[in-house]
Amino acid sequence: MRFIRMIVLLMLFYIFPHDIYCQKNELKASPLKGTWIETEKKTDTIAFSSEYDGQNPIFTLKRGFRIAKGYKLPDYYSGPYNFRLGQNSISLYWFLSSGSYQTYYFRLIPGEKKFKIGNFFKDPEKKKTEPDTLIFIRIK
Repeated sequence: MRFIRMIVLLMLFYIFPHDIYCQKNELKASPLKGTWIETEKKTDTIAFSSEYDGQNPIFTLKRGFRIAKGYKLPDYYSGPYNFRLGQNSISLYWFLSSGSYQTYYFRLIPGEKKFKIGNFFKDPEKKKTEPDTLIFIRIK
């Protein structure tokens, strides 16, 4: 009888952690995972951080650099963003801002590996009109 209890305990110690590990790996990966580039100017990229999927979704907007008073600075609105997806919308919070979430148009087109998003980073110094909606395609 003691031998059977020992085997049952060993099986529990083996099977239980194995099941938990398998469940963790079966979580659905985000369709946004990876790096995306804006299709018109091809200078702005968004990198969705896979390690935060489903918990604290974060992406990083990379826009290049600008020179201000002789200093090389990241272009306006570059940096990390927290986001929440909604029905045809995305709410964004820029970590370098003291503001709150702002909501923009968002539509993922999975078959074409691209998405449309409201222009949330219009350059305050540009004089010419910028589009209200941008298209990004996955590059990685």
